[in-house]
Amino acid sequence: MGDRAPVHITIGGACPREHLQTFAAHAADYDLRVEWDGEPFDPAALLPDEPLELYGTELNGGQIPEIDAFCIAHGLPFRRWSGGCLGAYLPEIVLFDGSGPLRDYTASEDEWVLFPPSWIRSFTRLRDLKREIGRAELTIPAFEIVGGDQS
Repeated sequence: MGDRAPVHITIGGACPREHLQTFAAHAADYDLRVEWDGEPFDPAALLPDEPLELYGTELNGGQIPEIDAFCIAHGLPFRRWSGGCLGAYLPEIVLFDGSGPLRDYTASEDEWVLFPPSWIRSFTRLRDLKREIGRAELTIPAFEIVGGDQS
């Protein structure tokens, strides 16, 4: 069965309307909700001018690989926090800015990025450390549906 953990993902960018049902099916497969233990994701109830926030509980490894892959394939920036499982794996935050590689960080259970002391000591200049901290604070734009008609 595997170790289970929660997940919280914030998604932004322009999602093509013709792919919205595929995205919704992936969200349903993971039983993603619009808030912790809230209503299931419904694409008809998207909030305008806001990033999309989805929450899941009891997910294998705290992972939602089809959602991650969908976002990457369509250039949708996201920030995903996955909870940890004592003795198995630590919580993590994964960032995708819409292009390029994923960036992952160790995290706390309350969704803060954690920098290990060894990593901090590896920086020779304070501005380099500050730059890396800034990279870990990705601002997710609004999630919008583009193209096609709304019928």
